[in-house]
Amino acid sequence: MPIVSISNLISGLIFGIVSLKLYFSYRKTKDEKIRDFFLAFLFLTLSLLLLATPGLVFTNLKIIGLIFAFYPFFVFLGFAYLGIIPLKILSWLKIQKIFFWGIIIIGVLITVFSIINWKPAVFYSQDPFVYWEDTRGVILNTIIGGFFGLGILLVMIFFFLQGIKSEDKYIRRRAFIIIGGLMILMLMGLINFVFGASPQQYLTSVIASFLGISAGLIIIFSIFYKRKK
Repeated sequence: MPIVSISNLISGLIFGIVSLKLYFSYRKTKDEKIRDFFLAFLFLTLSLLLLATPGLVFTNLKIIGLIFAFYPFFVFLGFAYLGIIPLKILSWLKIQKIFFWGIIIIGVLITVFSIINWKPAVFYSQDPFVYWEDTRGVILNTIIGGFFGLGILLVMIFFFLQGIKSEDKYIRRRAFIIIGGLMILMLMGLINFVFGASPQQYLTSVIASFLGISAGLIIIFSIFYKRKK
């Protein structure tokens, strides 16, 4: 049973619901910040759905290796759109452009490097479960995890400062709920990319995939969380 792929599929579906909710909110409000949230979670959804294909759609190690080489680019795209939200709110337009295109360039370079050094995925079996790992290596995965973790940490700090400054209890609670979801998402990225090369690869992969489900549920709760009348 491909337990990690199944968990990533569940996470992808949850974040897909988040993306749909944000999309309809954007259509209603035409707020650029909501559009950026939508795009951030859309690309995160795509990366999770790609990670769900090993064992559920593909078993060919070469195809799975290509998927592992490409999917981090969608993670970087999601991070780029998520990171510019606080910069837009602060009206730091020049820094916003530098940040956005800087992250895109880093994502492209890492993807190109991954493709150049592409190798078939590695198959593991721990009865009754099976799972697959990429062959990017510790250094490249650490770089990806570091950027991912640092980016989400900066967004979390922004929401925290905005939350404590607000006198509206609803806004403050909602900000802290979002922070909780982002914190788990950051932990998922660190475990998946930075600690995933440990001898306990199976355990870290399972933990990361289940953290994705937890993060999605918290974030979807924050989006549907309504002000008490």
